[in-house]
Amino acid sequence: MYKSHLKTLSLAILCSTLFTGCGGGGGGGGPKGPSIDLSNNNNTPSQNTGSTASNNNNTTTGTVNNNSGNTVTNPPVTDDHSRYARRGRVIDGYVQGATVWLDLNNNAVKDDNEPSVVSTDKGSYELELTEEQAQCAAYVPTYVDVPVGAIDEDLGEVTKAYQMVLPPTLTSLEGEDQQHITPLTTVLWQSLYKTDAYKDKTCTTILADDVLQEQLKIVMRETIDQVIEHYNISEQQLFSDYIESGDEALKKLAEDIVKGLQASVEKYLKLAKEYVDAHEIRVLHYLDTPPEQPDSTELVWYRSILIYGKDGSTPVDERVRMDDNLETVLFVQYDRKEITSPWSDNHTYIQTTDLVKNSADDIGHCFQFERLEVKISGFTYELRNWKSIDRTSQQQACDDNIDFSDAENRVLSVSYSKDKVSYLTEFHQNAESIAELDDWKNMSEKSEILDVLVLVAYFSLAGYEFDDNVNIPFSSWHKRVTDDSGDNRVITSRDSDGTWQRQTYQDDFTYVQECSTDGQTWAECSN
Repeated sequence: MYKSHLKTLSLAILCSTLFTGCGGGGGGGGPKGPSIDLSNNNNTPSQNTGSTASNNNNTTTGTVNNNSGNTVTNPPVTDDHSRYARRGRVIDGYVQGATVWLDLNNNAVKDDNEPSVVSTDKGSYELELTEEQAQCAAYVPTYVDVPVGAIDEDLGEVTKAYQMVLPPTLTSLEGEDQQHITPLTTVLWQSLYKTDAYKDKTCTTILADDVLQEQLKIVMRETIDQVIEHYNISEQQLFSDYIESGDEALKKLAEDIVKGLQASVEKYLKLAKEYVDAHEIRVLHYLDTPPEQPDSTELVWYRSILIYGKDGSTPVDERVRMDDNLETVLFVQYDRKEITSPWSDNHTYIQTTDLVKNSADDIGHCFQFERLEVKISGFTYELRNWKSIDRTSQQQACDDNIDFSDAENRVLSVSYSKDKVSYLTEFHQNAESIAELDDWKNMSEKSEILDVLVLVAYFSLAGYEFDDNVNIPFSSWHKRVTDDSGDNRVITSRDSDGTWQRQTYQDDFTYVQECSTDGQTWAECSN
């Protein structure tokens, strides 16, 4: 269930802004800005005053100038607080003058009640926490805001602001454990942040849900494995102080990641001004293999932008090829336009148009989809029609006014959960197998004509349950069961070609994968 979220990690260096703006609540209606002060200033290294403190009865208070002109006030620190301190280094080179803070509510915004501290010599930080905050620290990310004017001990004064993240450990820390925050830990955070299991979950939510905690551990374990496999590094290197160890190759990799982080910050700020009413803005720069040269060892830069509106729409969803300086768009590789609208009784209709190109010279294709999502009694039913159109020139736009009456491809899916077990079934149909539900095309204007109970009845007869025989025409089908009712997760799937797969997770969150042809006799998969 969770492995699909890791696909990008297996292909690319992820370099996201990590800034998401969430509308609603008090104040302005636009997306919240990043926690960093991104403006240029005239601060010099001598103004990085570090911490000034006065001791009285083992209690410390202090204020720190964080290079952005703002003052960070650290809460009183007692001996009890010190027991729960989080310590480590901020590393691109060692970075002085960066603000380290714990995101207790996982909203990617530094709130007034969240503990923070400014990094000092060799990027060192010591984030003092209460016992309750220390408990939360295992389940929420730690952010680092690196402002203009901070000092990278290798490269000098920072001229472009960026942000780094340390993912949650999901386990309790010993008092002396070092928690370094680096571009590599930032890459690791990307996949966990995007999963449905973790997105928008606060410390309180996670602590109250044992099943969710186990799901997050599985996602984290798989993410770590994907990152170390892709970069050919060890897990120890992933979390290491690569400057202290003298690992020059790892240091160069980190520098490339920061290059993408800085470019993403700049683009985010421009988009935030243009899309002031956006609910969320994501910008991602990454290195990947060109799709027209899948066997090439050369990596090139791409930029991905995803913007969500408050109404659930997606006004921008695009991927472009960039030049090596991350300043010029060479061509648009992927551009999605999506329109979401209500349909009948609390159901949803989504129309999507994708432009896809593999190179600057490729004319490309238009892929067009319509999807009806029906939710009844804990079940989610979906019917998707889609077709592709070859473009005739570079200038030809993908038409938003789409007629799906000639669509030759359909996907029907149903998902539901019972007693900590989740089920998903998908039926794929093509021109030869779409023999029923003929009226269920061009569905946007048919909410008064089409009866969703007809669709539900069709699924009921289709054989959607895991052990059922399929009773409707198909080109292929897939069924999956995710069982979280026991101590460890088990995912079992079967496909129309007669193959079965099973993933059984272990106590260390690795899993054993087995294959079968009948669901009874299992053996190690051959590939």
